[in-house]
Amino acid sequence: MQKIFRIKNDLSPLIKLAVPLAVTALVQSSIWFFQTLFLAHVSVETLAASSLVNWFFGTVAVILFGTLSSINILVAYKHGANDDEGIMRVARDGILLAILLVIPAIFLLWNMADLFAWMGQSRSVVVLARAYLHALSWGLLADFITMAFFEVMIGLGHTRAILVFSTLFVLLNIFLSYTLILGRFGFSQLGMAGAGWAMAISYWITFVIFLAYLWSRKMYRYYFRDIFKLVPTQHIVELFKLGIPMGGMYFVEVGFFFILALMMGLLGSQYQAANQVALQYLNLVINIVFAIAQAITVRMGHLLGSDQPKSAEKAAYVGIGLSVIVAFVSAITYWVLPELLIAVDVNIHDPKNAKFVELARNFLAICAAYQFIEAIRITYFGALRGLKDTHYSLISSLIGFWFISIPIGYLLAIYFKFGGLGFWWAMILGSVMSALLLAQRFRKKMAIL
Repeated sequence: MQKIFRIKNDLSPLIKLAVPLAVTALVQSSIWFFQTLFLAHVSVETLAASSLVNWFFGTVAVILFGTLSSINILVAYKHGANDDEGIMRVARDGILLAILLVIPAIFLLWNMADLFAWMGQSRSVVVLARAYLHALSWGLLADFITMAFFEVMIGLGHTRAILVFSTLFVLLNIFLSYTLILGRFGFSQLGMAGAGWAMAISYWITFVIFLAYLWSRKMYRYYFRDIFKLVPTQHIVELFKLGIPMGGMYFVEVGFFFILALMMGLLGSQYQAANQVALQYLNLVINIVFAIAQAITVRMGHLLGSDQPKSAEKAAYVGIGLSVIVAFVSAITYWVLPELLIAVDVNIHDPKNAKFVELARNFLAICAAYQFIEAIRITYFGALRGLKDTHYSLISSLIGFWFISIPIGYLLAIYFKFGGLGFWWAMILGSVMSALLLAQRFRKKMAIL
């Protein structure tokens, strides 16, 4: 009974941190669903252009998100050590980092359409993509600074406010997308440009309201009082050292799934579409697991900052167990009710879809096994972030995804004729290797504390 009580004490702080982060991630993912829905009513070319720019901007976003997430690591340590002055300095350097990152990001988005043309995309798609990216560029400064604010809040463990303001942003974006893309309430129909302007305007409105909220709270006003004095302290170097490997790791992983989609295309459109169904549900589970990993990072930072390494280690293992439970619950659904999940996307009773349904069912079955390993791997990544170790996670992702999964997956699927399942078995192998490397690294790091 005493042991159960101790586990509950370790689990409760993680759940309080993880639940708002998980709901936030799920809420934010609805933006792309509704934008796609509205753009589909404009034209097929508009929908094609949106797919192109969404993938591109998503890749840019995860790199920058990974880099800025170094802020919450340092803030968590300072918070655990009751170093309010240190939190203030990290917050100021975090804002400066966001501003430094926004400069190349705006340049990239403003000129990316020309690169699309060079890559052979049709002229009409390039024109639509340019209109979206140019409009979106005007909102990046507000987006990056708000992201830095959120990372400070995560480091403090104040995740409920992030959920509230993320929900506000999503509701604003859905309303403005509907209004500007389709031309409602007296506005002209802007199509793709409307989607970009909806994002940009939503970023700025959310930024202004969130800034007012921070200034209305005495504690936050203290932490952010020097954010406009853009003179870097020693923390800016540490933020870069921690953040760049994390941004690189996210790029490695997102890039892998893009390559996976291309490889599935070699087998035919049925394989590619069925694979997307499995990834659609995997993404939901990974969002929740990633929230738990973030909670582990913050919880460990608090405990290590207050010199409690044993408690930090226990928090990591409790978080890993929680992630495995999440993966198990979703896996049961994949195995027992696959048709229910597939029916969300297609008519499973139509004979023309019989092969697609069979492939999707097989992909969901193996995806259930894959996500068990991913749940462990991602939460170990969060634990290592809590130890300020981010370079090794990048190395393990390169080994698991690019040096194992891609070449072995190609051999199994194409050369040995295992089809799409060959890719997924290779993904499991790569994920197992990456998880083992991270587990070994974590044990070594904890042993010397």
